[in-house]
Amino acid sequence: MDVSEVTPGRLDQAGDLLERVLAELSGTDGEQDVLVRAASVVADLVDADVVAVCEGGHVRGGVGLGRRFLPERGLARVVRDGGGTFAVPGLGRVRAVVVEVPDLVDVHIVVGRVHDGLVGDSHLRGVQLVARLLGLVVLARHGRARERSQRRQDALGAAERTRLQRALAQREQVLTTSVRFQRAVAGRRPLPELLLQIAASSSELLDSRPVSLVLADPRSQMRLRVVAAVGDPAIAPERALAAAAGVEGFGVVVGGAGPAAASVHINGRGVGALVVETGEEPLDAVGATVLRAFAEHASTALSHADTVRVVEAASTDSLTGLPTRATLLRHLEVALRASAGDGLGTAVLFIDLDGFKAINDSLGHAAGDEVLGRVARRLRRCLRGDDFAARLGGDEFAVVVRSHEPERAAQRLAERVCVELTAPVEVHGRSVRVGASIGLAVAAAGVGAGELLRRADSAMYRAKAQGRAPAGAGGPAAGTVVVFAPDVHDADVLRRQLESDLQRAVDEEEFELVYQPLVRLSDGALVGLEALLRWRHRTRGVLEPGAFLAGAERSPAVDALWRWVLRSACEQAVRWRRESPDLSLTVNLSSQHALSRSGPQDVLRALTETGLEPGALVLDVPAQVLSADPDVLAARLAQLRATGARIVLDDFAVADHVPAGTAGPSLAALRWLPVDGLKLDRSLVAELDGEQAPAAVAAVRTLCELGAALDLGVVAEGVESTGQVRALQEAGCAVAQGLLLGVPRAAGEVPAALREPVAGSVPVPVQVVPPRDVRRLLGRSG
Repeated sequence: MDVSEVTPGRLDQAGDLLERVLAELSGTDGEQDVLVRAASVVADLVDADVVAVCEGGHVRGGVGLGRRFLPERGLARVVRDGGGTFAVPGLGRVRAVVVEVPDLVDVHIVVGRVHDGLVGDSHLRGVQLVARLLGLVVLARHGRARERSQRRQDALGAAERTRLQRALAQREQVLTTSVRFQRAVAGRRPLPELLLQIAASSSELLDSRPVSLVLADPRSQMRLRVVAAVGDPAIAPERALAAAAGVEGFGVVVGGAGPAAASVHINGRGVGALVVETGEEPLDAVGATVLRAFAEHASTALSHADTVRVVEAASTDSLTGLPTRATLLRHLEVALRASAGDGLGTAVLFIDLDGFKAINDSLGHAAGDEVLGRVARRLRRCLRGDDFAARLGGDEFAVVVRSHEPERAAQRLAERVCVELTAPVEVHGRSVRVGASIGLAVAAAGVGAGELLRRADSAMYRAKAQGRAPAGAGGPAAGTVVVFAPDVHDADVLRRQLESDLQRAVDEEEFELVYQPLVRLSDGALVGLEALLRWRHRTRGVLEPGAFLAGAERSPAVDALWRWVLRSACEQAVRWRRESPDLSLTVNLSSQHALSRSGPQDVLRALTETGLEPGALVLDVPAQVLSADPDVLAARLAQLRATGARIVLDDFAVADHVPAGTAGPSLAALRWLPVDGLKLDRSLVAELDGEQAPAAVAAVRTLCELGAALDLGVVAEGVESTGQVRALQEAGCAVAQGLLLGVPRAAGEVPAALREPVAGSVPVPVQVVPPRDVRRLLGRSG
């Protein structure tokens, strides 16, 4: 048992209950009255129809059994079987549970109900408490009765009378200490302190003999160890451990050859023992009773602490200390019910962190956990007095807001959350940032807790779509808030359906690859192919990646799909390179895959299993990765490049980001990133024969000159006119792709395309482009 400090739960009524039970049982004259009163206390405590106190096969006291015909035979059978049903005159069949009375031989309490079924766990623990106190009270009364009898007879000597007085005092001390201990448990005292109190109290009642408490430690494969010890000198640890190991079940070993010991258990599972040094004289009956009583105290404390730990673990997130999703839903249900009485409205904020997965993948899970802990602390700082925050799982959080104007109050809170959460975070010596996408939903008539949370979730996804950072931006968006509306719900239904369809499509192989040619502009030769994904959806027809990947980026199916794309494309490239040995193959990566720890292993596995020459594979990485931590980005790209594949930055230098004749801020990264080339974004290519043609040509020329200086290949995409081709040739661009130069083709059509002559749509170049950067990028010999 882990004896580190455990915070008990609320037991505000525990002390009052103990005092009431003791007062009821102690305020009677005879033992028969004690048993009858115990049955009455149990009946009131658990609202039972029938309660009987049985000794052997006889009823010693009871409630609800009738007066003329006691069902002793049925009760004896129930006691023997440990539970069941029996017939009661006037009531019919009663379902019963049986609780043993500790310290009293063959005495049991039978609790029965007619309609409500079995007694619940919480009520059962109350019955067990009454049974334990009943045993102690009866033992104490036996002692007093024996003392009176011995005094009347005056047949015993002074030594015997002293022993009886001592036994009576010990039993009364056990009762007093029991109440004090239960109050300590109710007062939420730390578990190690309670265990030491048990050892000290038992030693005090056993003539100050050394006492040790031995428990199994889950941190060391449940090996026994001494967790509390009193006495001078203390029991040698090896003697205490040997004595604890010798106790079986719930028994007591009174000593003799070694220390005495009584079993300690947690919810019926033996976990150790309370051990007392006896010397060579075994414990007498009174000493054995004291030892067993305090072993039961230890069992009570440990069982309570174990229960509290399990309950708290189930309702609190261990990483952030915030309540869990289930706890939030319970709180939300209470808030919605309370609205009818207090007039306050309820709103929910659903918060998702943007950019967290990149941090988790690039810096590791320990860094990700630290970020989540920091986020939780910042979130708490934003809350008002009645706000309730929880971690829903992963990087998702939620806040319940109650106010006379719930939407307005929630909007203000969301603004504070955006400011707090998007501030830089220092993690492992690095400054990182996350964004916040927040969905807001206000409670409406007839909307339950689960549906209200789903609405906030739907609004969050709309916020995430609206707040996506543009390519090459310096980190996640600062924060976006969207209020739920019916159209948001409709979009979310489609998104969830799409995620479900995506997983099914991966399992049933509904995807296919098409291949678009990459053409050398100096002579129109086909020098490479780019693998493009298509989904033949059952009802929506053929879908391109933009129609489904963005909405399902969190689905586990996306990772499996990308691995399939990589392997399938490599297998095809191996076949085609038998006829065209210099052919290159380009496969697109998402930012998530490019920064993933598993990405290099996936690439290496595909190359190894298919036998594709690593230099023939080109990995297209989106320019959005430039917003990641520079050191992490460089390390990840270097790992991808170490597989032998080459790296190209895609969607690079859009027109708005690269003024004429200048280099945009993202261009500086080309000097230190381990990349082999860059791909001009189609929006820049489209301007080459448009209204902004001079500026666009100047920007392309700047990028091509920079590429030549850094030994980087430059590829243009989205070429759709001969004017664009001429402009690219004049600017010095070596390779291009687009509908003008070749449409995407099915795998079966590629061999014929490889045998076709020079593309006729490529005009005679104004200036022949030196092939040096083409060789570097596409692996050709000339």
